[in-house]
Amino acid sequence: MKRLTPASYRAALDHAGVHDPAARTTYQDLAREVRRLEPPYYAAIRLLAPSRLQPHLLCVYAFTHATDTTSDSGPAELRPRRFRAWRTAVRAALADGRADDPRLAALLHTLERTGMPEAWVGDFVDGMAGDLDYRDFGSEAGFQAYVDRVSHPLLVLVCGVHPGCRTPEVVRALRDAAEAAQRIDCLGDLADDLRAGLPCLPHTGPQLHEQITLAGAALGRARDVLPLLPAEFVPVMTAFLDVHGIQLRALERTGPRLPRQTVRTPLLPSLKVLLAARRQHMEGVPS
Repeated sequence: MKRLTPASYRAALDHAGVHDPAARTTYQDLAREVRRLEPPYYAAIRLLAPSRLQPHLLCVYAFTHATDTTSDSGPAELRPRRFRAWRTAVRAALADGRADDPRLAALLHTLERTGMPEAWVGDFVDGMAGDLDYRDFGSEAGFQAYVDRVSHPLLVLVCGVHPGCRTPEVVRALRDAAEAAQRIDCLGDLADDLRAGLPCLPHTGPQLHEQITLAGAALGRARDVLPLLPAEFVPVMTAFLDVHGIQLRALERTGPRLPRQTVRTPLLPSLKVLLAARRQHMEGVPS
């Protein structure tokens, strides 16, 4: 009988080629960080991604979150200096092939083990630099520019730990998934952003319904990437889209209350979907 639960994370680190004790500790810390920040996506990776890729996926995910946090958290007047310091550290690590910061050292190890282009890291960090002062989500053109500059490079970077996800066809197809995820995340955070006085997606009257419709259309188009992916990466990407679909349905139920009510990804429905996907995945894995 096949095990429903994934292999231990220590085993995943072995499969990923992470053997140095200090590096293993850092990767474990990063995994715990992702588990705390995004439980559904942590569960998707641990349940459905190939074991050898799990530490690298979680490492890159944690890196993108750290970069985002540096650019848009804390006192506004301190953000540019903090982000410039982070960007300089990232660029220096890529140039030197070494880093004193443990999470950047882990990222370098992940780049080496997976062969992912270092330029993709730089593209993402450079894109985030434009998020320091203003996020022009008040217009469709501004939103689409943000997806091109930040959301798409982020998703390409995370998926790029698998060599089969680096083809031009996959990279192009991931753009719809990035748009869907970004629009859904923005709608979920709409109430928080309004309270903080941040620029938001159009949200008055029929505009809110239109945004939900646009999110659903992008999520539908995003599934076109699935036939282009390596077979072993399809389950985790399908889960990524399915979990966003669960959040989209929560947005639809909240409807006109979205400007007043933050919507997080429903955890229990997401876990049920992921466990069902795990069962189906294990049925297709040879004993």
